[in-house]
Amino acid sequence: MSSPNFKEIAERVRFARAYAAEQLPWFAPALFRSNIVITPQVEVASIDLHYNVYWNPVTVDQIWRDRDRRLALSELGFLWIHEISHRLRRHGERATALGISSGPRARRWNIACDFEINDSEWSGLKMPAAYPGMLPEGFGLPRGQLAETYLLQLEAGDYPDLSFAIDEGSGIHGLPRPWEAGDRQRLSTIEEEIIRREVARRSWEASQDLVPDAWRDWAADVLGSRVNWRQRLGHRLSVALQRGIGSRTDYSYARPSRRQSVYQPIMPPSLAGDQTARIAIVVDTSASMQATELQRALSEVAAVVRQFNHPVTIIPCDLVAYEPVREVSEREAFRISYLPGGSGTDMRAGIDAAVRLRPRPDSILVLTDGMTVYPQANYPVPVIFGILRQEGQETQLPPDPPFGPDRVVMI
Repeated sequence: MSSPNFKEIAERVRFARAYAAEQLPWFAPALFRSNIVITPQVEVASIDLHYNVYWNPVTVDQIWRDRDRRLALSELGFLWIHEISHRLRRHGERATALGISSGPRARRWNIACDFEINDSEWSGLKMPAAYPGMLPEGFGLPRGQLAETYLLQLEAGDYPDLSFAIDEGSGIHGLPRPWEAGDRQRLSTIEEEIIRREVARRSWEASQDLVPDAWRDWAADVLGSRVNWRQRLGHRLSVALQRGIGSRTDYSYARPSRRQSVYQPIMPPSLAGDQTARIAIVVDTSASMQATELQRALSEVAAVVRQFNHPVTIIPCDLVAYEPVREVSEREAFRISYLPGGSGTDMRAGIDAAVRLRPRPDSILVLTDGMTVYPQANYPVPVIFGILRQEGQETQLPPDPPFGPDRVVMI
């Protein structure tokens, strides 16, 4: 039998990805952000920490040849959802937190992670008959538990050698693999968080009878509060921006109105002046901001840019304000991986720096965990606080007045 053509194999994998996205559209942000790599070094399929998904060409060819097209797509589509589920559930990071650093324990962790995600049945997708996945009931274990619980049970139980488990890559156990070396896509932590939150949002908004309970619970955990705080934040920023833009625009006869034909023979004026929104975002980079909170803050920067379609200026701040990151576009917001800081917290320094920007911003958004000294007076520019909630921690809020409920949004 001739060796599979890698180009044809990659095309089949792309077809399967489109099929999976059609069947389960809430996974589309993760599916289409993944990079396809064809390599015989993996046993079936694997994924690394940056959404590079590796496919064995013989495996793909076998599934494609031995099934009718729709069944082949459903089986390859299942593998797609299986691999990206590992990243969405952050199995690699969770393995690192457990201190998993050896081959045998990494294999057991891989099995435990498969138990966690294989208990969902997806309409239109089918587990490959030639490569059946690991199920907890096959080991006498119940469904619906976390991988950490399954790992303890696998390590404590009287099970045979588990080294037969397929190695699915660093995306599951955090340990680099030889096939992951080379020119591969690398996503920033912000990009990965945006993918997770978008999949979670779409999962939560999808019909309840389509999304299994385990995934709805996951989405609720990722999204946190069900209050549409982003809509509230967007509304409050919009009001402030419109006031700022309005102060720089006026009606002028220098250019005829687009509706002149309606008012003929009267010549109405048109609105003229600078109508570009100016947004400054002060990001708390103090020591109290954990990595996850900082990632959330930066993902909100990207969301603000996307919502208002205007560049923003970011001011990192702990006890002092650092050099502004000016004119950040949506694409650039996704790629920010480092902001200076790590000391105490005083967001007043960042707000003062934002007010001194030239041209002056129309609105200042402060993204902080709330553990800061708050200003006691208003500013010449509307200041809105986005407070990042931390589980188990009492949140300190800005004083009211001068910052009432219309200027504070809990995130």
